[in-house]
Amino acid sequence: MDRLFEYLLVTIKRFGIISLGLVSVQVMASEAKNDLFSMSLEQLMAVTITGSTLTEENSRTVPSAVTVFTYEQIKRMGLDSLDELMNLVPGYQSYRDSTTPLTSSFSSRGRRIAADSAEILMLVDGQRVNEARTSGNVNIMSKFPLEKIERVEFIRGSGSAIYGSNAMLGIINIITRSDVNEVSISYGSFDRYRADVFASKQIGEVKLDFYGNYDTDNGDDYKVQDTFSSNRINTDDPRELAELNFKLHWRDTQINVKYGQLAAENFYVTDRLSNNFNKVEVEYSAASLKQKFEWQSLSSWLVFSYSQSQLFADLQLAAPGALLAASGGASNAGAFSQPDFGKNSEIRMQWHNDWHVDEKSDLQFGFEYRHLDVSEAVTKRNFDLTALANGALPIASSNTFDFAAEIQAKSHRDIFGIYGQYQRQLLKQTQLTLGLRYDHFSSIEGQFSPRIALVHDLNKHHTIKLIYGQAFRAPAENELNLINNSVLLGNQELKPETVTSWDLIWAAQWSQTSFSLGYFENHFDDSIIAADIGGGRLQYQNAIVDTDSKGVELEVAYELNKHWLLRGTYTHIFEQPDSTFREAEQLASLMVNYQQGQWNANLLASYRGKSEMATGGSNSNRMDLDEQWQLNGKLAYVFNSQLQSFVQVKNLLDEELRSPPAGTSLTEGVPRRGREMRVGVTWGF
Repeated sequence: MDRLFEYLLVTIKRFGIISLGLVSVQVMASEAKNDLFSMSLEQLMAVTITGSTLTEENSRTVPSAVTVFTYEQIKRMGLDSLDELMNLVPGYQSYRDSTTPLTSSFSSRGRRIAADSAEILMLVDGQRVNEARTSGNVNIMSKFPLEKIERVEFIRGSGSAIYGSNAMLGIINIITRSDVNEVSISYGSFDRYRADVFASKQIGEVKLDFYGNYDTDNGDDYKVQDTFSSNRINTDDPRELAELNFKLHWRDTQINVKYGQLAAENFYVTDRLSNNFNKVEVEYSAASLKQKFEWQSLSSWLVFSYSQSQLFADLQLAAPGALLAASGGASNAGAFSQPDFGKNSEIRMQWHNDWHVDEKSDLQFGFEYRHLDVSEAVTKRNFDLTALANGALPIASSNTFDFAAEIQAKSHRDIFGIYGQYQRQLLKQTQLTLGLRYDHFSSIEGQFSPRIALVHDLNKHHTIKLIYGQAFRAPAENELNLINNSVLLGNQELKPETVTSWDLIWAAQWSQTSFSLGYFENHFDDSIIAADIGGGRLQYQNAIVDTDSKGVELEVAYELNKHWLLRGTYTHIFEQPDSTFREAEQLASLMVNYQQGQWNANLLASYRGKSEMATGGSNSNRMDLDEQWQLNGKLAYVFNSQLQSFVQVKNLLDEELRSPPAGTSLTEGVPRRGREMRVGVTWGF
């Protein structure tokens, strides 16, 4: 793993040197670029949105509840990664949990069952990004660098009528930057080093784009309750992230290849602390080929893609001496485990068509095939815990990791989906969208997912949207196939969980003001939960009792003049499933941006209301976590069209922020990092 990180760093450095060398040749000939702060609010509201319907819409015409950020907006903010940006979106919330030092779980509209956040589908450049094993994307996407994003669409509500499983409560559609030649270097708190390199080259009809990122630090210091004693101990959370991405565009053909690694040490791994042993490593790779076709009024594209992910972890299971009696006095060592979740992959093929029927009607239709290949997951331990679970005492022990056990069975899954969408302008001011998709999963029952949406312009400023949809999430491979686990078991009898959703949205736009107020209702059937089956064990099951969530979402932006821009959001969830008690019912954010000449100052405040955490080994034993504000700031200066500098501070007031742990064993919230400063320069060419 260390060698791979070194290779990535060397590659990024090489591209950085090449890029800087080109500056002296190209800087005089370079045309002036758009100023960092050039886009007005009116221009931002007209930005194209494609994730809701696979057709080009804007914030007024799109038949969904959507919040969009562009690179021009993101660059102003004192934020680094996707999980941080989510807290500025109505309905979305993201916070650090205790699964790994890297994990920031997220949810839409107050409903999240597991740490994998599999109810939200994530797309990058049109391709699904998820782990085949969990169907979620937290491990590989929550730290996605904002520097790479050209546009990101946060879509709330059901999306299965287009995308199938996992587009249950939201879609995050990311379009990455292209045609960029730029190097950004920064240094910050916790001895943090970060480099982002973009390079683009046109060779005849072929366009090549490269992106490389390397981000490492020594972590913050924390004083926390030890998970294996009554003492409070010190811990930290050093981490190392790296990514490479190559894109090729030739005529109507696009190729995209990416590879990423994430690693972290110490802190919590599955709710347990063990300094100098705990660690987690994640690898993710993907490749896709997209070919476009045109024939009269029909536009089509065909996509083939492959993705693979792998997760390793080291963690401590029990305190020294805890298994002394069980081992017949042979060992008083602590119990340690090294799970390897194997290489899990997905092959995907999609054929999509867009037919312009007439001046008032368009029809989209297509077919998707996915194949999941999930390896068996195996853990190595220094005690024979399988014998302990079976009551075969005394159990054997070792000074090395000699005892292997399968913890998730190997599995395969074939998924077929067919979909259609009809869009028609009923009246000059009214647009209708009808969608329907059917998905068939091998060994799992199929699902129909309809959508009906009406968008009506009351006048040139005001728009009303009424949206109905049904969506689902098929059980993930880990939920079906976990075995030999003393805490949580899989269940091959699981059915998909489903949601029926309604949205009523009032949107208004003027040249200097935008406003959106929405009401939503979700009704959940067959929710997949971890149910108590006795003996201190849980098993994934479909809930017998149906649940609901209801709430309102508000988003306002106001451009006072060419210098000042204000933006605010507020979410109030009146009702949510009891199983999602970790999610806050009230959320808010406020942004103030000031631009004068070559200076830009940005201040961000995000609010998370009261929530609960589980403790004492049971979800029914709960503690309250206080409401909290986090303040971030950024000051940027543009020297010219090629050179910019910035200083940003996260958690400006150095607040002690805590969030709900993933499990039930901790006695306090998971600490988040304190004040964090970063200073850097960006050099374009």
